[in-house]
Amino acid sequence: MFTRGAGFRNLLLVPRMRKVVRKFDPDIVHGHYLTVGGLYAALSGGKRIVGSAWGSDVYVGPVKSWRERAILKYTLRRCDIVFAGTADMAEHVRAFGYDGEIAIFRWGVDPVLFRRSARNETNEFRILSIRPCDPIYNQTVVVEAFRNAIPAIGNSYLYLLDFGSEVQQMHDKVARDPELARRIRWLPRLKYEEMFERYSSGDVAISLSPSDSAAASVLESMACETPVIATDNPPMREWIIDGETGYLTAIDARAVSDQIKKAYSERARLPEMGRKSRIKVLDEKNQGTFESNLRVAQEAYDRIVKNAK
Repeated sequence: MFTRGAGFRNLLLVPRMRKVVRKFDPDIVHGHYLTVGGLYAALSGGKRIVGSAWGSDVYVGPVKSWRERAILKYTLRRCDIVFAGTADMAEHVRAFGYDGEIAIFRWGVDPVLFRRSARNETNEFRILSIRPCDPIYNQTVVVEAFRNAIPAIGNSYLYLLDFGSEVQQMHDKVARDPELARRIRWLPRLKYEEMFERYSSGDVAISLSPSDSAAASVLESMACETPVIATDNPPMREWIIDGETGYLTAIDARAVSDQIKKAYSERARLPEMGRKSRIKVLDEKNQGTFESNLRVAQEAYDRIVKNAK
């Protein structure tokens, strides 16, 4: 019904959405990304509203824009419960005035599918950048950090995902530097059920988002026993213990380069760090798997429907 990128023009479709909601009379209307899908859920006329915070809808947009801040506060007033991916995100939701129920809900991973399939048996040290070439994922910083680290990391290669809004700019940047052109390889999209093989092919992964929740790609990599160099922020600190289950870094080329060099220097430890990463994800109390989070969602849905009766 709604068109991505249409912005406020989508509001013209709200009456049609409300008509659909009246027709089907759902027990719950659940909107994802509080300042977009959450807003439409809040406007839907549904009896019970659930909103899911994703990250930038709490950490970035409402901080920079008074308009998004107003949208977020309106959405939160209509929510019967909010799903947040981390405890830190839940605190940020509270900071915008929400005093209702919050449940910690993550996407989680399928530990049967996402498992270590094989080790890198070559003499290469493989670094996987596991996020697309979009501005929020700071691939320019990743590439600059790798370039700085090259003299200290032997026969190493950086693998970038060959898609995202900045992919052409990244290709151009790499092509201008012969050493980067030799050392960087590009990875196409894969089917979801094939992703575990990609994660398993690396020695270490990198994720540099400033506003993640419990990022699925990070948990997938950890479940495949590939440690992650991730942004040092509260959501990632819930998953990564620096030097034990991965590495934490500022979004800065020098800092990331230092962590790449550290991972290379202690590469004999990476398999053990990877095993600890998987244990962390599979621990039931951490809610790292699909099943543990499905139970949380089902219990929350049942609770708000029962309480409304």
